[in-house]
Amino acid sequence: MRTGVLLLALGIGAVGAWGQVFHPLELGAIQPVALLAADLNRDGFPDLAVACHSSNAVVVFENTRAPGASFKDKVQWTLEDAPVALAAGLFMDPPCTAAPACLPYTAVLPSLVVATQYQPGLVRFTPVETKAPFLKLVPGGPLKVEVLPFTTFTHLALADFDQDGTTDVAVLDGISMKVGFYLGARAKLAPAVPAQGSLARPPDLSLALDGRDPYFLGVGDFDRDGLVDLVVSVDGFLVFFGNETREGKLQFTKKAEVKLGTKLKAFALADFNRDGYVDVAVVDPEFGALTVVLNRGCWRFERGARLKLDGGPVAVVAADFDRNGLLDLAVAEKDANRVVLILQELVDLGKVERPDPATHTVPAPERVDLTAFRMAHAFEVGRAPVALAAEDFDHDGMVDLAVALHGENKVGVIYNPALCRDCAGRIPGQARAAEEKTPEAQTPSPEEGPTASSAGRALEASGASSAWAVEEVSRVNLRQPGARLLAAGDLNGDGKADLVLAGVDRKLLLYQGLGTGEFLAKGDLYVGFDPDRLLVADFDGDGHADVLALSFATREMALLLFAKDFTVALGTFRSLPAGVKDVLALQLDASKGRELVWLKEGGAMVWSVGPKGTFLEWSRVPAALAQISPRPSPLYAYAGSSPADLLLVHYSNNPGELSFLRDGRPLALFQVAQEAPLLALSTGDLDGDGVFDLLGLEEGGGVRLWRVRKEAP
Repeated sequence: MRTGVLLLALGIGAVGAWGQVFHPLELGAIQPVALLAADLNRDGFPDLAVACHSSNAVVVFENTRAPGASFKDKVQWTLEDAPVALAAGLFMDPPCTAAPACLPYTAVLPSLVVATQYQPGLVRFTPVETKAPFLKLVPGGPLKVEVLPFTTFTHLALADFDQDGTTDVAVLDGISMKVGFYLGARAKLAPAVPAQGSLARPPDLSLALDGRDPYFLGVGDFDRDGLVDLVVSVDGFLVFFGNETREGKLQFTKKAEVKLGTKLKAFALADFNRDGYVDVAVVDPEFGALTVVLNRGCWRFERGARLKLDGGPVAVVAADFDRNGLLDLAVAEKDANRVVLILQELVDLGKVERPDPATHTVPAPERVDLTAFRMAHAFEVGRAPVALAAEDFDHDGMVDLAVALHGENKVGVIYNPALCRDCAGRIPGQARAAEEKTPEAQTPSPEEGPTASSAGRALEASGASSAWAVEEVSRVNLRQPGARLLAAGDLNGDGKADLVLAGVDRKLLLYQGLGTGEFLAKGDLYVGFDPDRLLVADFDGDGHADVLALSFATREMALLLFAKDFTVALGTFRSLPAGVKDVLALQLDASKGRELVWLKEGGAMVWSVGPKGTFLEWSRVPAALAQISPRPSPLYAYAGSSPADLLLVHYSNNPGELSFLRDGRPLALFQVAQEAPLLALSTGDLDGDGVFDLLGLEEGGGVRLWRVRKEAP
């Protein structure tokens, strides 16, 4: 057990030492049916709003900004009828004198819009105290519901349909088979729905639907013409309507329909393959499936991935849960009492050509992602999950997930769902099985390089008891032209050093070392910044090397704790300690994990890493650390596990030289073949013989490998 340590206090905004946490919230109301996340008091943190059908109420939870437990206080707004759908948006309200319901000047505040069922109406309210600083959430109601000329409402959406700069409302009537549109008027300062009240007028436009059971609607610019279009799920079809508004006159025309199942309950709209078009992920509880529909342009849609979900999927939300730059999915299965996390991984890049009005801005052929979806984990959340919302509630850099539990009258918040320790499969962004990978994307190419021992000479050094021999064994081209940094360590526990590259699209690229000088690509991890330093070492003592990436430019760091088979068990993202110049991983005590040694002005600082990613600062710093200096550039690398055997290795491009130093004294100097200049140098045991080897990164992604042997003098 370590002694003499102090637990670091992680303040607001310090990320992710919490790992995955489930936080239940009591509603104090009955039968939640709809859920959304939005920053309702404009403090920078998303709050939660829940529509509770049997209580005729909307419950709003304020985000208290506490890591791993963001929600505590709640307020309730009551209505005259049962809410069935929720939306949040900004509305411009005219001045008025009826304080505190409104303000004596033109105001734009976040509002909630509620659709009610039995007396079909639209109600809008702002759950924030209408006086500066507009931060306190307040209760309200009962709000009157004016009955609109519809039979019932099932869903609604907000958008600026007529492009006049104001928020409009589209509402779906599932019995009368129509969509009603209510428009705001910017010139008149007339919002689509009045503040703290209910709408009482006919719709500005009604759109008739064919079929029997429309349930869900959504909005997006499907044809990339700058106008917001509409999609409605009707029975087993997705029906798309194009917005053809001209000169302020709102008009929609049916453009396409896609048959996908029997009863499409809900969908999520997002650009899943990053081609610039809005795609659809839809769930069907009767068919028992999640289906992704890809938008190919010009109102052509193509069915993509389909996953079996036989637990009654009723809600779906899209977000980048694993930070690999691709949008993932979470699905609520009501009958199975669970939420399924589905991660999207990049397999390859493809090209597509299509006649499209936006080809003048997107040159043909367009590049598109070829991806695969995999079911990563199923969370047992409680009885009857019916609605989902995804946001980074605690601002730790990882998207969290909120779920409304219809059968328990609760909301559950899953913090960092992608950090589940038992998430099956590969790491985010990892390639498929080895036989599926393409040579271009996955297999580095060995190239001819020096194989004979490099000419070198050991320098006489006082107290030296060993000498080294250096042999350049190979050069491989990993085809990563943007890479600027590398580090090596045993990520999968096979005794051979694996490779991590950085500098490509804010990602870490992972390669498995085979012990022969060859590497196999294992995927990528998106960290959100381009690192200046990389460390690969076992920090938590579980037998698997972990990765620390940090940026001096942006003052942030990411610690990724690995389990087996290149699986990330936990990620921690936070700010760098003040004043640090460099960081090392050293074994300083009898524990299994290595410590982080921060080098800064005036001395060193030591942190230990706990099993859940927590940091512990040592109260006493070993005196031997005072002799260690920050590395001047990426062409310097430290080798060794403790201060006693620490070596500094330096590569010089002109002439090609490798020099070994200890305590600033030269121990050995080797002349090596002068190839392309190196960008960075690293050390790692490539062949598992217990002696460090050397790796150098060239411009363009080439890696040179030198085997080091320690010999008796």
